[in-house]
Amino acid sequence: MKERDKLIEGAKRCLQERGYAHTTARDIARTSGANLASIGYHFGSKDALLADAMVEATAEWADKLRQAMAGEVPREGDGKLWQQAIELLDLHRPVFVAGIEVFAQAERRPQLRQALADAQEAARLELTNWLAEGTSPPATQRAVGAFYLTLLTGLILQRLIDPERAPTAESLTEALGAVRARAGA
Repeated sequence: MKERDKLIEGAKRCLQERGYAHTTARDIARTSGANLASIGYHFGSKDALLADAMVEATAEWADKLRQAMAGEVPREGDGKLWQQAIELLDLHRPVFVAGIEVFAQAERRPQLRQALADAQEAARLELTNWLAEGTSPPATQRAVGAFYLTLLTGLILQRLIDPERAPTAESLTEALGAVRARAGA
């Protein structure tokens, strides 16, 4: 494994075990088995490395969601998407806790903010390609991707704070059906 890859893997482990605020460059070097100086060489800073690691960890979660849905393109009203998302959120909770810590740092770190903005745009486009009807105008397709990313982001926050009272797959499916019915009325 290349030094850069070892650093990313070590940073992901540190994010999950220690969180963003409590991870030091030495922690990452020790966990990854890489040289401490290689963080600066490959990433420029510990923050840039942690941002890349967070983006990769979130992308891995999204890959697991896609694999769980294997070939099924969720349609509106399909609760399976929400059920799979909730199960994977709960299973990978430390990734999302670290993500919240990373997001909070973005306000004062322009490089981190840009990396997160780019990751959000990639997620919007991915959701657009996966969930939007190809017959819709491009702006509508993109809006669908943005809408689902907004729902997923809100679901993540609610499940992290209060999993017992957070929306369920059934309640999200019911709510989307009600919104759709009202929009059509």
